[in-house]
Amino acid sequence: MAYRIQTVNDVTTESEIGLGIDLSFGHPGIFKTMYTTTEQAKANIRNLLLTRKGERFQLLNFGTDLLSLVFLPSNDEIKELISEEIENALSNWLPYIVVQNLEILNVDDDPTLLNTTKIQLTYTVDGFSTDTITVIAKEDSSTITIE
Repeated sequence: MAYRIQTVNDVTTESEIGLGIDLSFGHPGIFKTMYTTTEQAKANIRNLLLTRKGERFQLLNFGTDLLSLVFLPSNDEIKELISEEIENALSNWLPYIVVQNLEILNVDDDPTLLNTTKIQLTYTVDGFSTDTITVIAKEDSSTITIE
């Protein structure tokens, strides 16, 4: 279970000690060091959403079933399941993330999204930093893209 860390503001540290790392590859030194809480929160959300439940050793409930849900036939019931999955995972594992808006779009909402599910998550980090993450799941891949 996660615990809340009290924060005051989002400042870049001037030292060589970062707050954490981004687990995506391709940065100098393999992993990118995070120096702000905004960067680290976005990396934590990306990691949580892309991890399937049961994938983490000894943390079998960490993650989401998002990869399974976004590739089901799209309807309002699936949108509700995706919304609940994301909100439950964030409240359980990242309680310092407050969801401001969660919008799930498909071809019924936007004709350009043929065979695509688009999720836009707007959130704040303890009320001082607002950001948006866009999740795109297309039919031509078995993974999702997070921007």
